[in-house]
Amino acid sequence: MIYGTKLLDTDTEIFAAALTKTPVFVWSLDQLGVYYQVNTGIITKYTNDHVQVYNENNTSVSTWYSRETSEFSIAF
Repeated sequence: MIYGTKLLDTDTEIFAAALTKTPVFVWSLDQLGVYYQVNTGIITKYTNDHVQVYNENNTSVSTWYSRETSEFSIAF
């Protein structure tokens, strides 16, 4: 768990975040095994393997992230 956030573990949680357009944090592991924030944005699409996050602050780009190598969380 990343401190101060709720991890989105299930399809239902990811779907709810996408449906409500809740901003999400995208996290990845560095070479030392420490999580760092890769991006923030709104989930626009997801599959069993990937999540697409739209970030309007970053030149309005949508990026696909692997669910295997990335974690997604929301502030609470």
